[in-house]
Order: sequence, then C-alpha cells, then structure tokens
Amino acid sequence: MQHRRVLKFGGAALADGPGVERVADIIAAQDGTPPVVVVSAHHGVTDLLEAVAKAAADGNIEAERIRIRHRTLLSQLGLPSELLDRFWRELLHLLAHLKEQGFLRAEDLDLAWSFGERSSARIVAHVLQARGIEATPVDAWDLGFLTDSLHGQARPLDGVTESIREALDQIPGVAVVTGFLAKDSEGRLTTLGRNGSDLTASYVAEAIAAPEIQFWKTVSGIMSADPAKVPNAHLIYRLGYGEAAELAFHGAQVLHPAAVAPAVRARVAVTVRNVADPDSPGTRLVAGGPRSGPVAVASRTNMVHLECLVSGPETRSQVAAEFFKAIDDRRLMATILTSSGDAVGAFVPGSDAVEELAARFGDRLRVTRGLASLALVGKGAGRERTLGQRAQDLLDQAGIEVCHAALGARSRSQAFVLREGDLGRALELLHDLVVPGPGVGVQNSG
Repeated sequence: MQHRRVLKFGGAALADGPGVERVADIIAAQDGTPPVVVVSAHHGVTDLLEAVAKAAADGNIEAERIRIRHRTLLSQLGLPSELLDRFWRELLHLLAHLKEQGFLRAEDLDLAWSFGERSSARIVAHVLQARGIEATPVDAWDLGFLTDSLHGQARPLDGVTESIREALDQIPGVAVVTGFLAKDSEGRLTTLGRNGSDLTASYVAEAIAAPEIQFWKTVSGIMSADPAKVPNAHLIYRLGYGEAAELAFHGAQVLHPAAVAPAVRARVAVTVRNVADPDSPGTRLVAGGPRSGPVAVASRTNMVHLECLVSGPETRSQVAAEFFKAIDDRRLMATILTSSGDAVGAFVPGSDAVEELAARFGDRLRVTRGLASLALVGKGAGRERTLGQRAQDLLDQAGIEVCHAALGARSRSQAFVLREGDLGRALELLHDLVVPGPGVGVQNSG
C-alpha cells in the first residue's frame, strides 16, 4: 500500500455548504496518492442530536430540526435531497423507540450521535464525486475499528491498527471515514468522547504509516492561549509532541488529549492547519520541542473537586484505590490530585459521571463546584520552581485566590485552581507573565 496522508476535518470546518466546498478544495489539492479523510459531524449537529434524543425519551419527537439542518446543507451543495433519507428513517425509528422506552441509556445516545458523522461522511464523499474525484464514505467500524464497551468514552482495543490498514488497502480513491464512531467486540456501536474524531484520525495514521496527519480546524493552529479569552495570544508554529498533549490534557480544545500518542508511536508528522487559510503552515508538532520553559497557558471551566473521606476501618490506600478506580471506570480525567489529613481527592471536569460518584459514595464524598483550572505549559516548565511562585505571587497581588496549586507534579506544566469567575483575569495575567511575544518558537497570529 502506498503511503497516504490523513486529513482530519472538524465540525466547524464543515459547518455549512461553503465550508464543505472549502474542505473539498483542500482534498482536491493534495498531491500524489489520494488521502484518507476523517470527518466530524457538521457543526452543532452532535448537540442537536443529543437534544432530540433526550426530548424523545421525555415523550416529544422533534426530529424535524435534524432533517431541516441536513436538507439545507444538501441544497447549498446541489446534492440530491433524498441522499440521507436512509439515516432519517433510522433516526425516526430510534426516536420512536426512545419515546416508548421513556429513558435514555448511554448506548442509545451513542446511536443517536452516530447519525452526525455518518451523514457528514456521505455528504463530503458525494461532493468529491461530483467533482470527478473517486471517493467512498466509510463507517469506521467497517475498518475493524474496535473499542471497549464504555459508551460515550470508549477507547480503542490493542491491535486494531492491523485490521484498519488491511481494510483501507481495499478502498480505492479517497476514503472518507467517520470519526468519533466505533463498535465493541460484541458489535455494539460506541463513541470515543468529544473531539474523538482526532483520535480516530491518529489511529488511522498509525495504521497506514502515513507520512503526515493534518488536523484542519477553523483556527490558525495551536495558540499560546485561547484567543477568545486572551486577545494577544500568539500562534505557536513549532511545538513539542509532549507539550501539545499537555495542553490538551489541561483543556486546550484544539486536539483530543490522547490524539498525539498514536502519531508519536508511528513517527507520523503532525500539523494543525486553518481551513480558511490553507497556504499557512499552521502549527507543526516536533520531537522534543524548540525551546524550554512555558510557551502557553491552558484552562478548564466547570471543574469539580471531589474528596473521598478516610474513616472507619479502611486504610488510606484502600480508600484511594476504590476512589480512583471509580474515577477511571467513568473515564473522568483527574487533572490534579489532592491529599489531606482526612481525605484523598481529585479535580475533574464536571459531568453526569460526577453525579454518579456522588450517589455511589454518599456522605463519604465532598463535592466542591464552581472551579476552574489554569496551567502553564512548556518543555520542563514543571521543574521551574521559581516560575510557580512568581505566578502565584502575581495572582495574589491581583486579589485572585488560588484554591490549590499543583507545582512540580508534572514535568511539562504547573497548574492552579481558582474560582471560575476569576479565570479571565488570571489567564491574561499569567499569559503576559510567562509567554514570549513573537520570536523563538512563536509567531504573531494576526
């Protein structure tokens, strides 16, 4: 099999007809062997499908919103209005079942979500075909993309890359693959979690030994901060694989936290590009990173502090083992761990899984909400003892309370927990403190 690039397009890039046409332009401009394309659902469709599924479980079928959304896209692109009718009928059948059932299970939600990527892959493939480009829409599970059975947060099984490689070798032209979706070993549909299409693309790139994977977004690349929160954020044009993964771990939305690892294992070049400016180089991930010290700040809102109390005959190690297993079983990302005289704890993103833990542990679990985390990220940044103290002093001087500081716990980052309402000011302060202006490792994004 000849080496093929992997191009992954996010939902925002596919938001409307003109967006899909831009994506087709980028695919058509690729030299050499036809690429493998991985697509997300069109922007907003995943949330809409979830809302419609929940409404059906409550007794109200509101599917027409989904149909109108996709019919509008088909009209903008000049595609047949009946192209997605098969999925429309399947969705109606699911919603009728949910209405009768009266509740929504995780596996039901996975099935509802799947209509987004399945529709997107068909639309992109047909736009390419209309241009005379050979293209085939492919559901990821038909490539042998298998996961465990944790619906909504599934993880790929070991050994899936071989079946993916063999299956793709049989598909001529451009393979347009559904991101985010898979099946477990029993044939039940699963999903990989939000931004999971990035993970799909990385596994595909590893499987086929792609020379490069291009993540096409609606941003210039990986930035030194979220530009919506920090106006003077800069584009980072070269960044270490480890720092990119650390930024994702601490909340940067550009890549899935686990998406970098398969590319690193297979030595696949990674770039993050802007669909609105395809000639711009964007951000290129490199081994090691071009400079030491902090290069970016990342943040998470809606953070929750969970503390499991140690009491009675149980030892601290027994409580910790039970608590952290319960967190891991629910794929809650514990970004910062804590320990006090009477409890072991963790800061995690807020989700329904938090409520499950609260119900399971009852009075043994203390829950503190309304928090945010802020991390300074860079090669060796976690080892710079004075950096954390300087940052904490700056926050103190601004009257911003640091609820918890994790200094030196990770080699590539130092993190702080704040009240959610203080995050905006804190981001700007720490970005200006630790991130250089245009120069080594970064370039102005404007």
